[in-house]
Amino acid sequence: MDTVNASHWSYSSINCFLQCPLRFAFRYVEQAPVERTGVCLPFGRAFHAVLSERALKGPDFKLKDACEDFAVYFQGEIDASENLVYKQDETFDSCLNKGFEMLGVALENFQDDYVVKSVAEPFSVTVPGLKKPLVGEFDLIVTDGGDEAVVDWKTASSRWQNGRADRELQATAYCYAYKKLHGVSPIFRYDVYTKTKQPTVNSIYTIRSDEALSRFETLCVQVERSVDAGVFYPNENVMNCSECPYRNRCQEWKG
Repeated sequence: MDTVNASHWSYSSINCFLQCPLRFAFRYVEQAPVERTGVCLPFGRAFHAVLSERALKGPDFKLKDACEDFAVYFQGEIDASENLVYKQDETFDSCLNKGFEMLGVALENFQDDYVVKSVAEPFSVTVPGLKKPLVGEFDLIVTDGGDEAVVDWKTASSRWQNGRADRELQATAYCYAYKKLHGVSPIFRYDVYTKTKQPTVNSIYTIRSDEALSRFETLCVQVERSVDAGVFYPNENVMNCSECPYRNRCQEWKG
């Protein structure tokens, strides 16, 4: 997750505007305090940090190490979260134990048949027509027989539906950035770790055409123009509103 910063654009900020312009205004323009933080956010950050360690240290990084580090990271993320909320039947301990189970699956299935080029590599690229650069961070970049792949780690409550990766804007944004930096379009891989009763990991591959990358440029410019014009309104639906950190503030909004 990126922090509020008026000096750049990110996938998160662009996607936030597309999901709900008013939520974007609360977060990035007004920098309003959040009313609630779902535990899935600190959980995901902690899990992500441990996977980064595994990618850097290789097979010598054992499950015991992973669980110990996850406990430390998760507690730190919990302590730093504003107005933390758990779902029904969730507790700190239940989340911690679920993380341990998921790490067991993650380390057992970690793909070591690739050459790791970088871990947590930040990027900043210029998008024609945008006033500010597009920034982000590649979780993992690997090569296999000359093919280059950008890997992004996700935690999810269930398996992704077929075709979802082909529609994800993040993959488009990151493929765009990678091509701008390296001159080639990468393969993009989501490693999706599920919080199901029996945790699973699924590697899902996708690619982006030049047409899709060009369309992304146009989309970024249109979003920036809308923000500059102050076009902020609520996009009210179940997906956007159920866990919105500004739900009460939104209900008080009168335009």
